[in-house]
Amino acid sequence: MPFNRYGIILVLLCAGALGLAAQAAQAASPPGGDPFAYCARIGTIDEPAGGFAPSPIPPALIPYLKSVFGTADVSAAKPELFYWRCMDKAVYVCAVGANLPCGGKADRARRNRGAEAYCRENRNADAVPAYATGHATIYAWSCSAGRAVHSPAIMKLDRRGYWTDIWHRVSPH
Repeated sequence: MPFNRYGIILVLLCAGALGLAAQAAQAASPPGGDPFAYCARIGTIDEPAGGFAPSPIPPALIPYLKSVFGTADVSAAKPELFYWRCMDKAVYVCAVGANLPCGGKADRARRNRGAEAYCRENRNADAVPAYATGHATIYAWSCSAGRAVHSPAIMKLDRRGYWTDIWHRVSPH
């Protein structure tokens, strides 16, 4: 069946879409594995290509981890144990550890269903455990007469909503 003008237009549109997809994929990945150049170009992005688990950080960041985290043997650092992102054209890294919410922004919700459920069974608990509240909440939770009560915020957040005490700026110098 020969192409009519609509078939030709469809082929051209598909080719254009594939070209745009290829450009987007190129912009999404760190050029040459250099996260510093990538962040300088992108500016701010919460989930860079390869930045969130299970994708490891670019190997180019490993030599800089000693200055950020004080690790003695950075050559033994496993890239999959770190998250990275870009903010204000700079690289930020978070080391995975027990109960550290590197994989997302902090939970600023003033209502916590896990705490509410816990407080129904522990009516006057002085503290609600993290297994009930989740590890990303910025509040300490307690129970009063079966109701969940949050403290003032106990975590500082950067302007993107990530915990400042676990996300660290990495300098290429």
